[in-house]
Amino acid sequence: DHFRRSDSRNSSQSGNSGQGQHGRQQQGYGQQQQQGYGQQQGYGQQQGYGQQQGYGQQQQGYGQQQGHSGPRPGGNMPGSDFSQEELQKHERNEKYKEYGKYAGGALAAAAAVGAAVYGVHEYKEHKEEKEEEERREEEEKRREEERRRQQLHQQKQQQHQQQQPGRHSPGHDSAYGGQQGSQQGSSHGGSGFQPPVPMGRPPYTYDPHDVRNADPSRSSQNSPTPREYPQIRQVNGDAAIKIGSIIALKHNMTGRFLHTDRSHSTESGSNQQLVFGFRWNPDENDYWQVLPANHDVPVPGSIVSYGTQIRLRHMETGHHLHSHYNYRESRSGQNEVTAYGDQSNSDENDHWVIERWGDGAYGQTWNAHDVVVLRHYVSGMTLHSHEILISEDVQSVTCFGPGNEENDKWRVQCQ
Repeated sequence: DHFRRSDSRNSSQSGNSGQGQHGRQQQGYGQQQQQGYGQQQGYGQQQGYGQQQGYGQQQQGYGQQQGHSGPRPGGNMPGSDFSQEELQKHERNEKYKEYGKYAGGALAAAAAVGAAVYGVHEYKEHKEEKEEEERREEEEKRREEERRRQQLHQQKQQQHQQQQPGRHSPGHDSAYGGQQGSQQGSSHGGSGFQPPVPMGRPPYTYDPHDVRNADPSRSSQNSPTPREYPQIRQVNGDAAIKIGSIIALKHNMTGRFLHTDRSHSTESGSNQQLVFGFRWNPDENDYWQVLPANHDVPVPGSIVSYGTQIRLRHMETGHHLHSHYNYRESRSGQNEVTAYGDQSNSDENDHWVIERWGDGAYGQTWNAHDVVVLRHYVSGMTLHSHEILISEDVQSVTCFGPGNEENDKWRVQCQ
């Protein structure tokens, strides 16, 4: 009995112990299973997505270390399913995009520079055109103002002449008749015409000591006036003098023609080519071409009106009929007349105003049959000659007086 009870207890204890051990084994298995599963999950965390995410962050960090403005985490980077090759390809694409931005900026900058250069060129051309247009407008205003002044002066002069009956009529002068002044030009009887006051200048005094200088802005420098004009010869009785007409001028009192040549120079010190009255029949050195004043641009062949400033260019030598102060003809003491300059060298001392003797006739057509006066625009004095000989067949020609005596008259002979 004792042994049976001991065996029973042992069996019971053994059974209880077996149950406890089995329970503990089951619990351990569960723990192993749970722990193993957890370890597997932990392993997955270590080896799986976490590392891939970490790798992706390392790749992004690499891009930042290289200085590229690549996308930040959470930006344009691809997900964890992309391989390293695809990630590198993505990086290259991002770089190309950046390069494209730089290239686009460079092209835009180049286009802006080109547009700026074109704009400067267009502005310069526009400015030059505007300045040229303004210059033409100013020149036209000046001419218009001078024409109005001349017309007003002519009207006043005509009213004054109408109040003085018995006025001298130039239409009744013969080649050598009429009221004759002295050989020195001291007489001022004859014409009652007085020229208008020059624009922007004091009235003429006709005093050789009242020195007046030429306006440099009215020279051939920067002048739009053509250097040459077509030569026009009067035909079929056409008496209207035109721009380009070829004429000779015959002194009304002595009958000698206005002449110059390369073999005669002044004795006053100016050393310019002498102008003088030569023989009674014209030769090749007696012809002059009618040209516009500097900075005037009339149409070739246009009719010249009295009161117009002109130049006379010598056909043989190319010099212009010229006068100036400070140099005087030695025998008369009057301002000398010379031939000076050329096609590209001309100044305001080459400008002469053509007038009909007696009344000026400003605005009317210059007629070859009229007796005329040539007034030097700068000084106001007129082309003058007298029976004073410098040498044989060399008659003195000067610039003198207001132009109201017989020695100031000239007639036109057309070629």
